[in-house]
Amino acid sequence: MPNTSIPAAAEGLPKISRRTLLGVMTAAIPAAAVPAVIKTFDWNAFFAEASPAELARFHANALAEAMAKIHPELSWRHTIDHKNEFALIVGDKRSAFVAQQEA
Repeated sequence: MPNTSIPAAAEGLPKISRRTLLGVMTAAIPAAAVPAVIKTFDWNAFFAEASPAELARFHANALAEAMAKIHPELSWRHTIDHKNEFALIVGDKRSAFVAQQEA
């Protein structure tokens, strides 16, 4: 039995050549290289629309982050208790790595 190859029917296949593929890729690269518009966060809108509880959480988190920069050897956390009306920012005497594993 002879070993002959049978060409596939090209009726349903699109006509793709190396030249058309390179043309499409060349046209697509500059379109992808255009930088996207960077959308910045509107802090004024956040402060205007945030509830008092959200503002308290935001400021407690900001204070905990500032304290972590001052004392990086401690693991900083914050707690806001509305029932007993207090906010607590505390630095634990354990490493920040251990605290991240527990969270």
